[in-house]
Amino acid sequence: MTEESSTDPTAPFLYFAFGSNLDIERLRMHCPSARLVSIARLAEHRLAFSIESKRNWHGGVADIRPSTGGEVWAALWLIDAAEGGPLDEQEGVFREPPAYRRVTVEVTTPAGDVVRCRSYQVVAPDPKGFAPSPAYKQTILRGARALGLPAGYVADLERLVDNGYEGGGPG
Repeated sequence: MTEESSTDPTAPFLYFAFGSNLDIERLRMHCPSARLVSIARLAEHRLAFSIESKRNWHGGVADIRPSTGGEVWAALWLIDAAEGGPLDEQEGVFREPPAYRRVTVEVTTPAGDVVRCRSYQVVAPDPKGFAPSPAYKQTILRGARALGLPAGYVADLERLVDNGYEGGGPG
């Protein structure tokens, strides 16, 4: 996994979305052009909740961390270049200190195509992690089900223990 560098800043980009941006309604708040290309799998990684959202979601938010034998299923969205900045803002790339950084990952579609795309990874992950809020967990699940992610992966998401916080939502 490497920091992303684009050769053409005016070209649409592919975005591997594994957290709340699995949900098209959530993603279109910042990226109205988003169009689904496919679902995809990131091998040798796991879904983690290694950073806490205190302002919006009130609980752990998603991250991708290296993990031997692990896999993360997600959406592969095509997004207009002009919406890259708003997406970076949503992900906290420009905060001080930054929450996430852009990375380039290689994912595999169900058809077997290997695709290089943009994703985001937490800059300073907490190894203990944080439980997601019920609202965040349900947003991920809504997207995962609508996209048709593999049943076993969705079942794993359903088993996530949330923090019980009443409230919270996208920001």
